[in-house]
This record gives sequence, structure tokens and C-alpha cells, in this order.
Amino acid sequence: MSLPLVFSPTTNASWNVKRPLWSRESALTGVKVLYNGKSSQTNVVQYKRSRAHGRRPVTAHADGEKDKLNAGSSHNHERHHHVVRPEVHGFRMRPGRPIIQGPDQNVILQGFNWESWKHKWWATLTTKVEDLCSVGITDVWLPPPSQSVDRQGYLPSQLYDLDGSEYGTAAQLKELIDECHRHNICCVADIVINHRSGINQDSKGHWNVFKGGNRDRRLDWGPWAVVDDDVYDSGGKGNHDTGESYGAAPDLDHTNKQVQDELTDWMNWLRAEIGFDGWRFDFVKGYHPSFTKLYIDRTKPTLAVGELWTSMDYFDGQLSWDQNRHRQVLCNWIDGTGGTCCAFDFTTKGILQRAVEGELWRLRDDNNKPPGLIGWYPQRAVTFIDNHDTGSTQRHWNFPDARVLMGYVYILTHPGIPCIFIDHLYEFKLKEEIKKLVLLRKRNRINARSKICILKAEADIYVARIEDRVIVKLGARMEMGGLLPNKKEWSMYMAGRDFAIWETTRALPVVPEVHQEEHIPPVQKFAEKSVSSHPVHLTSKMSEETKKRILKEVSHDRVVDPVEEEGM
Repeated sequence: MSLPLVFSPTTNASWNVKRPLWSRESALTGVKVLYNGKSSQTNVVQYKRSRAHGRRPVTAHADGEKDKLNAGSSHNHERHHHVVRPEVHGFRMRPGRPIIQGPDQNVILQGFNWESWKHKWWATLTTKVEDLCSVGITDVWLPPPSQSVDRQGYLPSQLYDLDGSEYGTAAQLKELIDECHRHNICCVADIVINHRSGINQDSKGHWNVFKGGNRDRRLDWGPWAVVDDDVYDSGGKGNHDTGESYGAAPDLDHTNKQVQDELTDWMNWLRAEIGFDGWRFDFVKGYHPSFTKLYIDRTKPTLAVGELWTSMDYFDGQLSWDQNRHRQVLCNWIDGTGGTCCAFDFTTKGILQRAVEGELWRLRDDNNKPPGLIGWYPQRAVTFIDNHDTGSTQRHWNFPDARVLMGYVYILTHPGIPCIFIDHLYEFKLKEEIKKLVLLRKRNRINARSKICILKAEADIYVARIEDRVIVKLGARMEMGGLLPNKKEWSMYMAGRDFAIWETTRALPVVPEVHQEEHIPPVQKFAEKSVSSHPVHLTSKMSEETKKRILKEVSHDRVVDPVEEEGM
């Protein structure tokens, strides 16, 4: 059994397949892992520092480098003006890590679709990086990089074999990541670790013999690494599954320490050697969220987001207005990761794609907030219009084609962390419009936690004011009455089919320059208490954690308890 790799933000570490990646400090001492309703204690020994060379982790700067790295970057919110300092990595000069985007400022791009494997994608996407930088992208999500049974990479087998990927070679992937880093864009790997495809059958015909694809025996597993109640009939001999079964491949037993350690090794190798910065976790409902937390704690990604796609609520065949149960499932999963991981806001997607078809009343909940995850947990909500599953050539749950731009007007002006789909930039030819929306977002410092005031939400009109700097109108109704922005204080920024955006004419307050040696106060977790006159309804569908988040934002005299409400 190999020792786990722990990505240390204070150590310049290189990859060596014969030796673990050393850390200066104690690694994950006393991490609690929950499974089958029980808690186990994982203790990892304190490693000695190695004399490793190579790529500097994201936050590591030598004292003499601070001024050079921070010159001209003091909170000007112009991320892409940064000049990346080159570094020696494995006797090869490679660009250093991008400067991490400020709190909640990310604009993600899903940089592939379901058919990208057909187009030598690593090399093809490399040619588009400069263009993506001009749009304002801060993070690009890339497809699974390993050899896989399927061409898209979602049935991975030999995880260390990057030359076996249909998207291109390991060298081409490194060049793509280097090009992104030159333009100060972080790269997010699609991590598929719920399940894994075997390379050989056991004596009983089960596909549960695995090879890692590297020079040692890491990730060379047998049936002991697979859960024993897998619907795939994998012949697994591990513990019970801690989540839903995938069905198309053997589900891994994440309660097994060797599985944990060697997956950590592999993810840290992707960080330290290949150059990835963050993670997108696939099919997270397949294992307990505490394991997602464990892998995040051990690998220190710059960004982490999980795919938790569950069914929304319907009544008489129609999408229900109340989707509190659906978004509470997302909140519970995020809380299960200790708040370390974001989640894709499937609630907002499902509501928004119905709302833009003449049902804009859906865009306000009974607390006068957005009805999706962004209404309850905006700092951990990644909003999106479509992805490789819902859109592309699969179109399992696609946004109405004619309303895609209207959807981006919503997510790029509202709280949450927006994720743009590459098909909409190029195949839908919306690059210039989306670029203009991203510019508006950044110029007005709209971020994941931005304050929003919903002024009207009816079938054919939706009006909201964000951060008192942007007003958005959606819908076919032209008459806004008293909600029409005053021309002296607001100017029309952008208009199109069934939408209009106004921007304040007031100058932004100057953000004081913060020097490296000064103490930077932590970002407040919650916004100031709301002064809206709308009552706040606490429902039985909310978890205690969700209620606490809401109560911290509002005055207690506005809270309506569900018990009191029933007696009214």
C-alpha cells in the first residue's frame, strides 16, 4: 500500500513514480471520513521535506518574488493583465500558475462538448485560448484526461495513461494547460472517481481487475476495491456503497484507505506534474460527500465543483413552482463536503429554462429571492445554461435554443458562479454578446454573493436590480411603468430580444490598494441583513444549516415560522 500524496501549498514538488510527493507540514492529521453512518479516523504521517524541484504550487512565492508577482495586480479586477512568470519544471521551462481569482469572481467555461473527442481536442482548444481570454474566462473545465473505455472519457480505466485519451496526447494536454496559464486561466480537470472500468476479468468473469497505466503498481486493483452491492454485478468484495450505484461500470469503495490514498496520489500527480488547478467531480451522488471533502483537503484545488443531478418536482406533469426540496438536496451535499465544494445549480437551470418561455413569475420565491440554489447558497452555486449532457448532441434536457442569450443575461448578471458552454460561444455565435455581459459583470463587481432585489416577476416581465449598479429586464412586455430606470442615473447598456440591461452612471467606489504584507480581512460569509419588506418563510423542507444561513441575512421580526403560518 502506497503512502498518500498531499499537495502542499508551501512546497515546490515534482512527481516521482518511485516516491511520494513530500510535504513540509503534517498532512491531513485526523481527517474524519463518514461511511455507512459511522466515523473512522484517518491518520497520515508527517512527511519530511524533499529536495524536489519543479512547478511552483499556486500560493508559493519566494520572498524576493512577491513584488514582481504582485506588481500592478492590487485589486484592479483585471485578471488577464497579469504576466505569468516562467518556471523550470522537469528540465523544461513552463509558465507558472495563474494568480487565483478573487473571492467569488470566477467565470468558468466548459471547454468541450460530447463530440470534442473527434477533433484532436487538446491541440484544437490550444488555438482558442487567447480568444477565451478576451472573453474574460478565468477557469476552463476540461474533459476527463485518462484512457477510457468510452471515447468521451467517462468510463475511465488506466488513470495514469494520458496518451490513451481520445482528446490527444499527454504532451498536447500539457501544452494546452501551459497556454491557459500564459493567459492567466486556470484549468479544471473532470474527475471521474465514482466508478472505474476494469482492464481484465477475474476468474468468474467479472470486469474488476484494474491497471493504473504507470510504471509502478499504483491503481493496480482487484475486486477488493469495488463495493459489494454494485448493480453492475462487478463481483466486488469491498464495503457497501455510500451512494447511488452508477450501473455502467464497477463502483469504487471509497471507504477503503488504499483507494483513498492512491486516488489522492493520482490527483496530486495531475496537479503537480500535468498542471491542473481545480476539479469538477463527476456523479457525486454515487459516494458520500465526506469523501469529496477528503480529496479536496488532500489536493488543495483552486476551484472544486460537483455534479449532483437529481429529478426536479412536478405536479400533474408540470414543473412545480416550489423547488425548495430540490435545492435543499444541493445544500445538504455542499454541507456534507464541509462547504469545501461548489455544486452545479441544476435547480436554477430547470426553473430558468421554463421561465423564459413566458413563465417569468417562476423567478421569484416566497422570500423575494431567486428560486434556485443561488437564492440559498449563492457562494457555492455554479450556474449554467447547458453542458455536454443536457445540450450538445445529447440534448437530454436542453435550454430552448432561441432563448439561450436570454439565459446568459440572467446568470451573468445574477449571484452565483457562472459557467459558459463553449457551444454557445462558437456554434451559437454568441461570443460577442457573452463577452459584453462578462465585461458588465466584472466592471460592476458582480460576484457570487452579490445583493439582488427582485422588483417584479410576472408571466411576461421580470425586473431585478443587482448591487444597485445593474438593472435587468426580461420578457416581452415593454411597459415598465415606474420601474423604468431614470435616464439621469441609469444608461442603457445592452438590449435584445425580450431583454434589456441598464448600468448605473454613478462611479464605482475606489477599492483601497492592499499591499502583500498587510493583513487582508476575510470576506464576510453572509450579506448584510436585508431591509426588504417581504416576510421570510422558513419551511420544513429547509435543513437546519439552510435556516441558519437565511436567519443571518434577515431581521428576526420578518421570519414566518411554518407552525405560526398554519395557525393564521
